[in-house]
Amino acid sequence: MRAEVRSDLATVHRQAWDALALPGTWWSGAQRVELAATAVAAMTDTSPMPPWTAPSTVDGWLGADLAAPAVAHDAVYRIAAHAGTLSEAWYVHVADELGDLAYVEIVGIASTVAAVVAFRRAAGLEQWELPRPVAGEPSRLVPPDLVAAELNWVRVRSPADQTAAVVQAYSSVPAEHQRLWMLADAQYIPNLEMMDPRWTRGTLSRPQMELVAARVSQLRECFY
Repeated sequence: MRAEVRSDLATVHRQAWDALALPGTWWSGAQRVELAATAVAAMTDTSPMPPWTAPSTVDGWLGADLAAPAVAHDAVYRIAAHAGTLSEAWYVHVADELGDLAYVEIVGIASTVAAVVAFRRAAGLEQWELPRPVAGEPSRLVPPDLVAAELNWVRVRSPADQTAAVVQAYSSVPAEHQRLWMLADAQYIPNLEMMDPRWTRGTLSRPQMELVAARVSQLRECFY
């Protein structure tokens, strides 16, 4: 049975999915689509590789002519398939190879894939094909106010540690930060309504939404 999807949610998911093909801040459109394909494979594989096995170490798993470095594919696969196993030591290794801000964009790509793929699977909808890459160079825009944070491994925009860690983590790559909120507004609660315990779209109440979120987090062993 297929679920009926709200029009605003369907629109936001399509916009986020299509944006995977656009040149990003640190990765080109071709690299972003390629990394998204690895994230899709990680999420849809019925027998995913264990977290200690990197795709680049498996003969034939990655293509011969990669647009993105193999370590980026290894990272996005593990983020998409085994997010609960990430460690600071693992992050430091990846960031040393790719750069911490490029890593943040990889997390953004994986987050978009996870949001759309998991939703469409749960709703009984056909999975979308990835869009064709759009030509162009990444902007390499670095915000001028980046600082270290206690709540995150990555640098964030100042002031640090005054917003939720899961939101603050994307702030060093504004395009991904904006996309996070675009998805969150439609999938969860608009940012401006976050402090209202009675907010509702007319379906689930706010307490019901939080109960579902807490139960899913528990089942997925979400450390956040």
